[in-house]
Parts: sequence; structure tokens; C-alpha cells
Amino acid sequence: MAYYDYNPESILVNQSEVHSTDAVAEKIQKYEEFVNEVLKNDLKYVLEQRDSVYEEISEYTKLQTYIDRVHPIKKRPIKSKVNIGCEYFMQAEVKNTDFIFVDVGLGLHVQCTFEEATRVVKKKIDQLTVKAEKMTDKSCDIKSRIKLIVQALAELQGLDKE
Repeated sequence: MAYYDYNPESILVNQSEVHSTDAVAEKIQKYEEFVNEVLKNDLKYVLEQRDSVYEEISEYTKLQTYIDRVHPIKKRPIKSKVNIGCEYFMQAEVKNTDFIFVDVGLGLHVQCTFEEATRVVKKKIDQLTVKAEKMTDKSCDIKSRIKLIVQALAELQGLDKE
């Protein structure tokens, strides 16, 4: 269950229950479960998603660097090492350097000139950067909720000691 689906009223302490140590202990347990089972899992998921977006941005940045290096060398074959997966590389020779294939998403690769590829890569990096910023904001929201609940737990435990 995501924290957006959670009903916060189910963990609030009623004023009539403040003096009951059993009720306070039960509410503290519910807060701790909410933080550990819901919020921390949501935070982990959002951070993992953001990291994958940053990896994708890195790949497009590498492509832009490659385009910048290869573009001036038009009309002659290029020898290069190509990553064939799992960081294994092999020699490759590109005979026609007029076009490049760019992944535009959803598994689609489009044949572009170098100028077109540069525009596509720039737009894709901008789009992914906005996505990463939204995920960062979402992670900050979750972290602030965790901090708020931890502070509430400290106050409840302070009431418990009085």
C-alpha cells in the first residue's frame, strides 16, 4: 500500500485516549509500521526509479559525445569498439557515416542525420531531466513525511514518559 492510499486518521490519537498508555503504545506501533512498511518502501522505489532515469540521461549524454566526435569525420569509414552487452566490447567498422540510429523510446529506433540526432538527444535529455526533478521532489515529500512522523513519535513517547 502506497502512502497516498493510507488513511492518516487511523493512526491519530484521540484526546480521550491520551491518558491511556495502551492506546498510546498502539498508536506508536501503527506510526512505526507506517514509516517502516509504507513510507520507506515508497522512498526506496522512487529513488530506484530516479537512479534509472539518471542512467538513461548518462546514456544519452554518451551518445551526444559520440555524435560530436563522429560528425566531423563524415564520408570515411570509422573503426570503433561497440558495447554488445554486459560491458563486453568488440571491434566494429562503420562504412556509411551519413546516418545514425537513435532510440526514441518504446523500443523504437529512428534513422537520423547527425543534426537530427543532436536535436533528438537534446530533447530526450531535457525530458528525462524534468522527470528526474519530479522524482526528486517526490522523494523529498516522502522524506518530509517520514521526518514528521518520527517527530510525532518522539512527542508521543515523551507523553508516555510523563
